[in-house]
Amino acid sequence: MSLSISDSPKFAITRTGLHIRDELSFDEWRGLAPKFSEAIKCAAFLIGDWLVYGEDHFRGQGRLPGFENDAAAPARISGDLYDTALAATGLDRTTLSNYAYVSRNVPGSLRNELLSWEHHKAVARLNEPDQQRWLQVALKNESGTGPVSTRRLRKSIIAGRLLTPEELHPDPTDRGIENHIPYVNRLVALWSRMKERRWLQRSTREQRAAFKRDLQPVVEIYNQL
Repeated sequence: MSLSISDSPKFAITRTGLHIRDELSFDEWRGLAPKFSEAIKCAAFLIGDWLVYGEDHFRGQGRLPGFENDAAAPARISGDLYDTALAATGLDRTTLSNYAYVSRNVPGSLRNELLSWEHHKAVARLNEPDQQRWLQVALKNESGTGPVSTRRLRKSIIAGRLLTPEELHPDPTDRGIENHIPYVNRLVALWSRMKERRWLQRSTREQRAAFKRDLQPVVEIYNQL
């Protein structure tokens, strides 16, 4: 679904982001900022995509005043570019950084109009296959009242599975009593991060054997139940 402010041959604005169709000059890029107030529901994606475009096209290429000698800067939105964005949008640096982070890490092809920007932020650190899987999981709210909450999604990603609503709220009678759930969730989260980093493919036989030895106490506990 396109918005009315996207009537341009060079770009299109939709609920899932800013889609650049043709090369923009610096003035055209900067001139997009005032239009964002007309698209507040998708502003986070729009501004994030706008920042990423500016980073990719105007940093270290001699086209943006003050950026001529910035070619060796790290691959992130530079301070000078943020100063330009701060003046153009009136938003603070942390907000702009978060917007750019999500846009940089979640491709437009995976974004879903039925989910909020916060849902997409929750999956931004994952690889693309896992992003796609968890965004689909986020749509499956058993109550039929819309997507699962972002809090539930974040905690489910850590646990490695979709938690039930009841699991988000510990039993008041168990308050202060130690149990195994936090430890299991931490172990599952660790394994999830290791898989994201392709540890199984990169590790040696000796490293895998050592990891299995470290897990043997858990296996012994399981077998005693």
